[in-house]
Amino acid sequence: VIAFSPLAAMAHQGEMHPNPAFGSAAPAPAAMRTIKISSATKYVNVAQGDIVKFDVDGKTFTWLFDTLHANASFDFSAIASSGVNNHGVRVYVAPNPTYAN
Repeated sequence: VIAFSPLAAMAHQGEMHPNPAFGSAAPAPAAMRTIKISSATKYVNVAQGDIVKFDVDGKTFTWLFDTLHANASFDFSAIASSGVNNHGVRVYVAPNPTYAN
């Protein structure tokens, strides 16, 4: 039996920028959707709890938006893998309706 290792799945993603305020790296198979970032991309919209695979000029990484605050925004460079061109993109995190009372 072969066990799936999340760390092995993330090994190819390059050095991540850990910051619990923005979320954390996630294994690529866990992604709910893929967002392609190009020079034309100005912003991306996500919700708390989303797991998104980002494709930036052929380089990919996957991120779990387990952010401390909804209605937050930050520069994409705060989470992008080292060596990834952030293209000046802004990330907007909306509240997840699943977490509402």
